Amino acid sequence: MIKDYFKKEEEALLLDLRKKIYRAIHRFPGLHFRGLQRKIKLGTGNLDYHLNYLEKISLIKIEKSKGNKRFYPQGLNDYERNILGILRQKNFRKIIVKLLKEKDITHKGIIDYLHISPSSVTWYLGQLIDRNILVLAEKERKKYYQLKNKEEIIKVLVTYRESFVDKVVDSFVEAFEKQ
Repeated sequence: MIKDYFKKEEEALLLDLRKKIYRAIHRFPGLHFRGLQRKIKLGTGNLDYHLNYLEKISLIKIEKSKGNKRFYPQGLNDYERNILGILRQKNFRKIIVKLLKEKDITHKGIIDYLHISPSSVTWYLGQLIDRNILVLAEKERKKYYQLKNKEEIIKVLVTYRESFVDKVVDSFVEAFEKQ
């Protein structure tokens, strides 16, 4: 069974173009279609064909959400894919990294940090709670947001650091690695 998988992988990746797509997905897991297209510089139809083929033979996983497709290598668990999909979005990434640096933060603290409207912050926080990344805690009649699984998020950030072209992520990972 394992031999068959590696043979199938080897045969599928004989094409240089397909190998390039496969490596990009491993290097940048959670990218959406257009992001992957920009990285590889390939036409829509051609990229779509090869992605569908790689999924068909179970070398990658494609997740569809609200009209977007995100691409992941096989082997990532649901929670890792969830975190990577969220971290690919700038404001979500900023909120998560801020919460990694501070134990907990209020709604107002996030508004002040992101400089966006309270309703937008409410939406972002609601999405993070729905995706099982944040929890709402209450201390002395004040509501605070905290990360639910800090260690797993740090693991994903450190592992895929290079795939985020972001100074916020870089500074956090550097500080974390010095500890």
